[in-house]
Amino acid sequence: MGKRFERCVYCFGETDGSGPCPHCGYDHGLCDPPAWWLSPGTVLKGRYVAGKNLSSSPTELGYLGWDLERNSPVRIVEYFPKGLVTRDITASERISCIPGGERLLKQGQQRFLEKAKLFYQCVRRVQPLDMEFFFRNDTCYYVRSL
Repeated sequence: MGKRFERCVYCFGETDGSGPCPHCGYDHGLCDPPAWWLSPGTVLKGRYVAGKNLSSSPTELGYLGWDLERNSPVRIVEYFPKGLVTRDITASERISCIPGGERLLKQGQQRFLEKAKLFYQCVRRVQPLDMEFFFRNDTCYYVRSL
């Protein structure tokens, strides 16, 4: 991240990094998320910092995030089809697909990105919206401005 990141990696409120966050109470290492969520502070593409989990569905995990280039909050959505993939963040940020499920995973990733791109095309007609789509950790993501 280069220069010192002076925000809580959970809620992105400003902090000096000493002790629990004065905004949300997050104390790194004492409030760890489930092992299949990205750890708060995980950096994607060298640009987006994942924070607290905002949503979980059968196929997606949504996170509050921070765009280091624009210095602004974002929403990060990860394709994570439960029952088809798993992840143990103590070992890696990469997902692992169940044996024989690779084809279903690739098809699901394609549908996930198509749906996100369609959403982007519809919404940007009404309001400005920045979105980026990318693959990392053996899965795909989209990031949108808040």
